[in-house]
Amino acid sequence: MITADGLLPDCSWLRFFGEELRTVREALGLTLREVARGTTYSFQQISNVEAARRTPSEDLARELDRTLNTGDRFQRILRRVLADTYPNWFRGVSVEEGRATQIRIYQPCVLPGLFQTEEYTRARLRWARPGITRQELDAAVAARAARQEVLNRADRPYIWLILDEAVLHRPIGGPAVMARQLRRLTEAAEQPGVTLQVVPLSAPDHPGLDGPFTVWSYAGHPDVVHAGPAHAPRLIESPHEVAATALTHSLLAAAALNPTASLTHIQSLTPSPATS
Repeated sequence: MITADGLLPDCSWLRFFGEELRTVREALGLTLREVARGTTYSFQQISNVEAARRTPSEDLARELDRTLNTGDRFQRILRRVLADTYPNWFRGVSVEEGRATQIRIYQPCVLPGLFQTEEYTRARLRWARPGITRQELDAAVAARAARQEVLNRADRPYIWLILDEAVLHRPIGGPAVMARQLRRLTEAAEQPGVTLQVVPLSAPDHPGLDGPFTVWSYAGHPDVVHAGPAHAPRLIESPHEVAATALTHSLLAAAALNPTASLTHIQSLTPSPATS
């Protein structure tokens, strides 16, 4: 079964990527740990890709081609994986997150994908896409996990996240899933390069009521905005609109609790592991 060269695999492209990795690895007599040592990725990350539990990143595909001496084979298969997994607008999000040096996010509805646990993502997608198949769900979850690799890069972008407090009270997946999600959010907020603020429910009318948005900033290039709901997002490059959105983020930061108070508030809403 080959196919980045023309034939269709009899499974998803994500699974085909993993099976091809296993085939090439075993033909070379290598273990997963030996492959991982030839890359900058961990054994667990390589194992998850081979088992089709995670969508590989472009960097990983490039490193696999180099380590396994496969030309650009895994990079070509990855293009098919991404075409299967992401809608066009979502592929754009993944690319921009990888290029950005700073990401400013406002979310009044749900936690952003960069900070979601797998359980939260699964519950969210089941609700947002009622007709989703198991295969589509697995691929989407793996893709979202791959997006989160940007947080582990040495040159990761600075992220300034502002949440409406309502996001913290909406128990997507149920109380136990939400408790684990809040703990993950707390851990992320304590990392260098991440600023988290919460706009309290007691805040009066504010500009964030118009909906979610993200501002991507780059070295040497104009900012870009991603705005609107998931089913109808827009990429905005107009300097006037981008500047207005950046100002909205600044106004929301002024209306929000400061980072220390925000973290304390999230912790106060999070049950202890023993009770969740």
